[in-house]
Formats: sequence, C-alpha cells, structure tokens
Amino acid sequence: MQDYFCNKIRTSFAMASEKDKRNDGYENGKQPDRISKVNEPGGVYQPQDPPTFEKVWFMFQQSDKKWQETERFLKEKSLETERLMKEQSRETDKRFKETDRLVRNLSKNMGGLNNTVGEVAEDYFRGAFSKLGELSDVKVKTVDGLQRTVGKLTGQFDIVVFGDTANIVVEVKHKLRKQDVVRFYKKIFPTFKRLYPEHCKVRLFGAVAGMTIDDEALAQALDQGLLVFTQSGQKIVQLNPEGFEPREF
Repeated sequence: MQDYFCNKIRTSFAMASEKDKRNDGYENGKQPDRISKVNEPGGVYQPQDPPTFEKVWFMFQQSDKKWQETERFLKEKSLETERLMKEQSRETDKRFKETDRLVRNLSKNMGGLNNTVGEVAEDYFRGAFSKLGELSDVKVKTVDGLQRTVGKLTGQFDIVVFGDTANIVVEVKHKLRKQDVVRFYKKIFPTFKRLYPEHCKVRLFGAVAGMTIDDEALAQALDQGLLVFTQSGQKIVQLNPEGFEPREF
C-alpha cells in the first residue's frame, strides 16, 4: 500500500513539473526570453524549484507523525478523564453511603427518644392510677400493662385498670392527638376484646391519657364516650365535664 502511494505521488509531481516547465518557457529545452519583475524587496522574481518526491514524502511522514502524536495525546487525555470520573463516582457513592448511615442512626435515635418519652408517660400514669382508690366511680383493685398474641393477632395495651365492677383500658401518649384517639377506639379497643375475653365479663370502659392533649383530641375523646386524663403538677386531672357518662363497650 505504501509503494502504491509513493508511485502516485511520483507520477503527480512529474506531471506538475512538466507543466511548470511549459508555463515558464522551458518547453523544448529553450530558455525564457525575459524574466518577470515584481515589486518585491529583491526586485526580481526567482522561480522556485518544484517540490520533489522526497520533500513531499518527508512532509507526509512528518504530518503522519504529528497525527499519531495528537491521537496518542487525545487517547491519554481520554483515559485520564475516565479515571477521574471513576474516582469521583466512587467518592460520591461513598458519601451517599455515609449520609444514609447518618440518617439511619438519626432515625434510630429519634425512635429511641420517642419510645423513652412514651415510656415515661406510661410509668407516670400507671403510678398515678395505682395510688387512686377510685376512678370514675370504680374502685381500683390493680393496675397493669398487658400484651398477648393469639394466632396472627397481637396486641399491647399501655394500662388496664382492674376494678370491682368494671375494667378500664387506657391508651397513653406523651402528646395526645386526634388520630391517637381514633386509632384507639377503632383498632386497639376491639383488639383487646378479642384477645382478653375473660376481662370483658364485667363492664368495660375506655380512656385516653396524655401529658399534653390538643383540643381536637379532647373533643374526639368526649364525643366517643371515653374518659380523659392529663397531668397537672404532681397529680392527674380528669377532663370530662361534670355529669359525663362514659360509654360502655
């Protein structure tokens, strides 16, 4: 293939050289009668020798060499760019993993904090109910928390006040909200009746208690006939209005 290009170049330059001779008055071996003058510093135009095959071939080799160097440079830059992108990708992935770990730990700690606050509220009301001799016209016998699983049904109940003529199931929250009240009478209370039928042979009342209670939660609890308790100083306070009749479930 290289010989082919060499022959082509030789033929092209031979034809060009012959043409230049004819144009410049060298045809049939005759010298030109006159020399053209131009307005150049030298004063006389000196015709340049046509490029030889060797010169053109040298220029071609130099151009090919420069192209190879350029191609090698671009390839090296491409490899370097690819390496940097991989390093950045690994660093970004590492940071994402670290952020995810921190978020998980924070969620875990917040969950633990919420559980601790809830347990403090449960302990407070359990101790307070245990000190009462009577709760809503029911003589208090014992106060306890219950948990039981029957088949696939599991229930955990914060406080159950066992009385002489009735039992009271109490849902405790540090801050009682409306959704807590709805969940209690729609889900938790029915679950208690299914898991503890032996405690439903007497009258059964429901109650909610919170260290703080928002207005919507209080209104919802009263509307559903639940007893409502909160804390005030070192004692618990019942928020049901005078003459309130609790609903028997």
